Amino acid sequence: MTIKGMARAAATSVGMTVAGGTLLLLGGCSGLGLGSNSAERLAQQADAQIELAKMRDKEERAEYSDKGVYIGLIGRMQQEGLYYASLAHIDAYQQRFGATPELKLLRADALRETGQDDAAAQAYRELVTTDRAARAYHGLGLLAGRQGDFARAVMELRQATTLDPVSASIANDLGYALMRGGALQEAKVPVMQALQLDGANPRIVSNAAVWMMADGKRAQATAMMQQANLPESTRAAIRKEAERIARAVQARAGAGSSAGGKVAAARPLAMSDARAAQAGVQAAVQP
Repeated sequence: MTIKGMARAAATSVGMTVAGGTLLLLGGCSGLGLGSNSAERLAQQADAQIELAKMRDKEERAEYSDKGVYIGLIGRMQQEGLYYASLAHIDAYQQRFGATPELKLLRADALRETGQDDAAAQAYRELVTTDRAARAYHGLGLLAGRQGDFARAVMELRQATTLDPVSASIANDLGYALMRGGALQEAKVPVMQALQLDGANPRIVSNAAVWMMADGKRAQATAMMQQANLPESTRAAIRKEAERIARAVQARAGAGSSAGGKVAAARPLAMSDARAAQAGVQAAVQP
C-alpha cells in the first residue's frame, strides 16, 4: 500500500470512530448554518497533508514553481481546513510571485478561519472594489454572523448576492442569517434558491430542512432528511436548530408587537395635541 493509501485508510478509520458523534456542526468553517465533518472529509485532509509534506521536500518543490499550481494547492489546503498552514504558504507565494487579488482573498479567508477577525475584515474591505468583491462581501457576512450580528450579516450577504446571484453558498448563508434574525419568510427565497442550485450539498440540504421545520413543515423536512440519507445525529442537530430559529421568530414578532403598541399609544396623544393646538389657533383668530 502506498503512503497516500495508508493515510487515507487511517483517516477513514478515525472517521469510523466518530461516526456516532455529531457529523454536522453549527457555524462550520465553510459558511453559516450546518456543516459536515465526515470520514471522507478526514480522508481528504490526509491527502492535503501529504501534499504539504511534498512541499517540504526539496526534490518536490520544483513541481510547485508554477503560479497556478501553487495557488491551487493553497486553495485546496483551505478546502480541507488547513488554514494555519495556508497562511505560511500564502507568505511564501507572495515572496516568490507577489500579491494578487486571489491571494489576498485566500489570506482574508485564512485570517477569518484562524480567529483574526479584525485583520480579516480589513483584508476583505480592501477587496470590495476588485473583481473579488462578491466573495469579499461574503466573507464580511460570515464574520458578522459568527459574531452574532445577523442584521449586519444580512446586509453584507445581500451585497454579495447582488454581485453573484447564482452562488449557492452565498444564498444559503443569507438564508441562514435571515433565519437567525427571525425573518423566516424572508429567508425562504435564498434558502430554496441554494437548494435548487446545489441540492447535493449536505449543508444546504440541512439548512433547507431547518427552514421547513421552523415553518411547521415537519413532514416535508423529514422526507428531505430521509432522501438525503442524513444520519440521526444530523437530524437531531437540525431539529434543535429549528427550535432556535422558531424562538428567534417569536422574539422578533414580540418586539414588533411591543413597538407597534408604543406607536399606537403615542398616536392618539399626538393627534389630541394637534387638535388642541388647532382649536387654540381658531380661538385666537375668532373676533
